[in-house]
Amino acid sequence: MSGRILKYLIFIWGAICLYAFIAIRFEAPFNWVLKEDVVEGYWDKTEYGELYYFSMIRHFREEGLPPAQRKFEHSEKQASVKDCEILVFGDSFFEFSRHKQIPERLADDFSKKVHLVNGDYPLDYLASIGYSDTVPKLVIIERVERFIPIAFEKEHILPPNQISDVTSAFHPFSYIRGKLFYESSEELYDLMIKRSYLSTDLNALFATLKFDLYGKISKLTPSYLKDNPDSWLFYHDQVNETKSSFYYQHTDEQIDSICNHMANLSQQLLEKYNMHLLFLPLPAKYTLYHSIINDDPYNKFLPRLYMGLDKIGVKYI
Repeated sequence: MSGRILKYLIFIWGAICLYAFIAIRFEAPFNWVLKEDVVEGYWDKTEYGELYYFSMIRHFREEGLPPAQRKFEHSEKQASVKDCEILVFGDSFFEFSRHKQIPERLADDFSKKVHLVNGDYPLDYLASIGYSDTVPKLVIIERVERFIPIAFEKEHILPPNQISDVTSAFHPFSYIRGKLFYESSEELYDLMIKRSYLSTDLNALFATLKFDLYGKISKLTPSYLKDNPDSWLFYHDQVNETKSSFYYQHTDEQIDSICNHMANLSQQLLEKYNMHLLFLPLPAKYTLYHSIINDDPYNKFLPRLYMGLDKIGVKYI
């Protein structure tokens, strides 16, 4: 009898493992076991706010958030790259879907044709789609403060033979290989373990208990203010010692290098595609709100950046 029970348990466990192996590769079966659906392209379509899910500590849930709306780039309002008058390159701040997105505001308020790309490197993107027109366009590049030193650490130059053919034929072998050796598998397995119907409430319970008893919190959100119902979390790369941080002391040479790389990109866009660059840097969350937890002095990265851009004539907001 005990052998039969063990066999059944092995079969059941094998079925669960097989299901998990398949589910993380396809959206529908993956979401069947999750308490909150994960929707591709909607990283912000969550119930309690994005940073909460790193720690799942109940004190940091954001209640009553507006629902995620249809994103501009998935709507009929988005113009093609060829037809657009304004080409926008932005990060997740321009993709945030709980309010009307900035590219959609540009399209509506100014009656312009707008195309949004979530990406850091305009030259790579334009080359990858085989773009060759020289019809004048405005290019807006939005970057949050903490990404600027990384995105412009080096010159934006497309290496030879790096152009990809996005119109190439479908290759079944590549598709199968990609599904078998799935790039995001570890992340998705972890998400399934933490946010399934069976586990999400238990995870939140134990995470909250560890925080209350021992102050344990995710290393991804090390700075916080616990002040229910107005609690705050700050992402790790804004408070560490890397170039993305509020505390990093950039040298004058580093600031000049970033500005020169931005000027070089502006010149290349103008010469190759007749595109005119407007740069839009956004202050990081910690820059704006760190005073709720401390009086630490700002490294003044953005004011110094503005001065550098003024000197070399790069337009910015």
